[in-house]
Amino acid sequence: MHQLVLLLFGLLLIAFQPMVGSAVRQPNRSLIVIPKYRVEIRNVMKMYILDTHCWSKDNNLGLNILLPGEKQHWSFRSNFWGTTLFHCRLEWERGFKEFDAYIVDETFINEFCPNKRCVWLAKQDGLYMVNGAGQHVLKYRWKMLRMP
Repeated sequence: MHQLVLLLFGLLLIAFQPMVGSAVRQPNRSLIVIPKYRVEIRNVMKMYILDTHCWSKDNNLGLNILLPGEKQHWSFRSNFWGTTLFHCRLEWERGFKEFDAYIVDETFINEFCPNKRCVWLAKQDGLYMVNGAGQHVLKYRWKMLRMP
């Protein structure tokens, strides 16, 4: 009887060893992996300063001033419910535009956020996004300010 108990105990140790060993060796991992995204706004206008103000429901990124050739970027994880949205207002000497810089939309993400990176380009004729093929796609025209 004593040998049977030892045999059963040994079999239990062997059976549970992979679970114990893997729990010790591997870091804590969540069952749900939410990818991290990066949004960039680049001022590619040659002679104009670009003011940016971007925010989500939970984060206000504040006012940023981008000189020609400069960029702003931020990283985040979408929320569990898939409702993450970043809205921006960009303004320069001759125009402005308010728009959604990031939305949880399969088409938007697949086309314009390859490798979890969404790139916006501010040009004099409007706002462009870089698609998966590296092409600049016009997304919005500026609302032009009236000049005196």
